[in-house]
Amino acid sequence: MRKLILILFCIPSFLLSFGQKVDFVEQTLDSIQNINSKIEFLNEWTGNNYRTQPDVALFYSQECLKLAKASNNNTGAGDALTRIGLVFKKNEEYSKALKYYAKAIDHYQLAKDSFGINTTYQNRGNIYLKENRYDLALDDYLNSLQYFERNQNKKLLFSAYNNIGLVYKNLKEYEKSLNYYKKSLNIARKLNSNSSLYYCYNNIANILSIQNNFQEALSYYNKNLDVLKDAPNKYKLAQTYHNIGSCFFEMRQYSMALEYLNQSLELKEKIGNKNLVISTLNSIGHVFYEQEAYTKALEYRQKALKLAIETKNIEYQKNCNHELFKIFAHLNMADTAIFYFSQYELLKNSIFSHENLKQIAEIQEKYESEKKETQITLLEKENKSKMWQRNSLIVLLILLLGYAIFIVRSYYRNKKTHRLLQLQNERIQWHKTLLDQKNEALSDSNKTKNRLFQIISHDLRSPLASVYNIAQLIKIFIQQRKYQLLEESCHDMEESINNVLSLTDNLLSWSLNQSGKLPYKPAILSLKPLLENNLRTYSSVAKQKNIHLQLLLEETVMVFADRQMLDTVIRNLINNSLKFTKPGGVIAIGLNQSDNFVELWIKDSGIGISEDQIAHLFEIDYSQSYNGTNGEKGNGLGLLLCKQFIEQNKGEIRVESTLNLGTTFRITIPVAENTNEISTILSSNANAN
Repeated sequence: MRKLILILFCIPSFLLSFGQKVDFVEQTLDSIQNINSKIEFLNEWTGNNYRTQPDVALFYSQECLKLAKASNNNTGAGDALTRIGLVFKKNEEYSKALKYYAKAIDHYQLAKDSFGINTTYQNRGNIYLKENRYDLALDDYLNSLQYFERNQNKKLLFSAYNNIGLVYKNLKEYEKSLNYYKKSLNIARKLNSNSSLYYCYNNIANILSIQNNFQEALSYYNKNLDVLKDAPNKYKLAQTYHNIGSCFFEMRQYSMALEYLNQSLELKEKIGNKNLVISTLNSIGHVFYEQEAYTKALEYRQKALKLAIETKNIEYQKNCNHELFKIFAHLNMADTAIFYFSQYELLKNSIFSHENLKQIAEIQEKYESEKKETQITLLEKENKSKMWQRNSLIVLLILLLGYAIFIVRSYYRNKKTHRLLQLQNERIQWHKTLLDQKNEALSDSNKTKNRLFQIISHDLRSPLASVYNIAQLIKIFIQQRKYQLLEESCHDMEESINNVLSLTDNLLSWSLNQSGKLPYKPAILSLKPLLENNLRTYSSVAKQKNIHLQLLLEETVMVFADRQMLDTVIRNLINNSLKFTKPGGVIAIGLNQSDNFVELWIKDSGIGISEDQIAHLFEIDYSQSYNGTNGEKGNGLGLLLCKQFIEQNKGEIRVESTLNLGTTFRITIPVAENTNEISTILSSNANAN
């Protein structure tokens, strides 16, 4: 009774609003005498107002259809039927909309109205697209495209290219999609429409991102920033910043990703759309998670979850709980991780339940519709037959509902048991994985420690013992006044001290690099002075062994690398070549240059390295060491340091060697012209500082 009173109370206000809209149309119709002019007015008014006033638009479209049929105006009838279809499309009653579009096409064909036929193909294709019936949508879009291309209708051609691009995107035929989006962009430039340009750039960038072509995608997103300078729009700007941040994330340029995502977050918070804010909070959290900054990732994921709960967005809640489970797992907080996992499972089941209830509601709706149609037929039959059929339908519905409830309850009962077992098993597996990881890390640490102790105890002790013995000899030579032998002894002492210093430098660099305290500060460097300086450093050693050092570099080449690390690499490689090259040999240094990298090679005519030695050359736990041609000690730590430093500078190191013929070490270094990578690294260092 209360509901009935409420409905009766609301009816007058509805009728008042409806009446105000009707008065304007009725007054205009009264002022028009020609019936075709009335049809034209009604079609124009309903086309402009079906989105905001669907009920009134539907009423007048039906009135317009009556007038058009009465006057045999097939184009007018087609337009009216199209408007009716648009109303049903807005109300998501797609089957009804398709039925009216088909009728509209029939009338347009009678009128030989090609424009009406092809615009209706576009409208019908839009519905097929929403229903994921891509083959039908593509047929309608391509049929209409031929007409729009012949008649050069730029606005409709722009829409057709975009729609076809969207279909191919959904079909995952990305090259075709990109081709049509670029055609759409050419039309947008001719239309000189900022809004059209924005959507074209956005569509093209999205496809390029799907194809992992993030650098080119960034260029189109940046074009959108230029478009938005002329036509500011907070929502579009926020989405563009978000898309740019996502591209940088996929390129693992995390500092740039955070910069743009934070700008997007700031704008979305000003807009006040919580669902938009959740999306960006989740993306920022994902960036921190990939950087293993789990505390920061936790902060943003929890903010996103709080907003998702406020907006009652179950899908976002489910995703946030799953990501929080992963974060707490990494933080070794097992109980909290399992809590969020259980929340995730519950939400996943609630979505399943919601879909089931929706299906049941659809069954009920279908039943009610069939029931109404059946009742119309039953009115002509006797009362007993009518009651029997109605009751049969009700019993059938009850049986269907009962069966559905039984299935759902059985599913949940089994699902709950399975979920508990799954959680327990995952907890055991998770603990086992953690133990395995810790054992593996401990084993690696012990191997490294043992190798370093071996180097320190053996390779560092030997030259120090030599220094001690030489010092004793010097005393004896002075006492015996054998001054001519002092020069040779000083030379031996200098060589031993140089070996100690070289090994000490490598050990210090190794320990700083392993602890993360060795700063990585890349800069634009001139390669030639760096090589010349190192050759001067080792010129005395080369003279003593009668080895010829040759630099095959005429012009200055600019590279982008950390000076200290690159200097250490070059020093170790030259020192290594000097050790294993016989007196009278040659060491040559040169380079090959490509677009993005410089390949620096150091070639000697030494004793060479066997294939077995090359296989273990860069391993810390490979204990075998080799003496140089004059008995110099080699421990392999310098080469391992070279490999780590070169890889940290975005390059790689390779070895080519033939026994008794010589060895060539090749290292690659980024050239200074590679501005994208340089700007990314510089900005990362700036943020770190």
